[in-house]
Amino acid sequence: MKNLIWKVHMYMRQSLTASKLMVGSLITRHWVRITDKNVTNVSGEMLNEVLRLYNENFTEINEKRFTKYTRFFKKTTYVYTENNEVKGYCLYYIKPSLSIEGFQKTATLYSFTVDSRCRGQGIGAKLLQKSLLEMRLNSITSARLYVATDNTAAINLYRKVGFAVRREVMDICGPGKECYEMEIILDDRFRCDDEYQKNIFPDPQLITLLMNR
Repeated sequence: MKNLIWKVHMYMRQSLTASKLMVGSLITRHWVRITDKNVTNVSGEMLNEVLRLYNENFTEINEKRFTKYTRFFKKTTYVYTENNEVKGYCLYYIKPSLSIEGFQKTATLYSFTVDSRCRGQGIGAKLLQKSLLEMRLNSITSARLYVATDNTAAINLYRKVGFAVRREVMDICGPGKECYEMEIILDDRFRCDDEYQKNIFPDPQLITLLMNR
């Protein structure tokens, strides 16, 4: 019964209405993309492999919602491929909000995994670096995520790319589980790995131009 109550609670907490999905997807309508030979946006041909990774790596499965989010947020669903093989993905949804600072656009990392056979190769870091750099170029204010406090490997990866723990929350990662809410502010201080940035932007003037658009 406790598990059922948690599932209902999380469905209400995490599920976005169609209107919110539509508004969020409109933000990505004129999305500026970065060319990367390995990290691309999801396509119809990739979706089955992305769903395979989703099903293999998570215990709480909701394929219908996951597929709906990929449909609305194709431009912020990133897939790592090598030799035509899908090895990882990360999916963000975007939400607009009003605050004392004005209109802001925030991203939430909804789902992220790397094929268990391919871990330790830097794939997760490349997915996050590419996606966060595109967020910055498209005026996304910040990105957040939720991770179990005992998931040390994931926490270390998130910290490596610039996320910081904001607070502890309960039940988001599972019934009775403690989670960290982590966030990265995508302002002028944001930088991805210099070597990665050099590979993406061989011309330093290009990154300066895009960062100040």
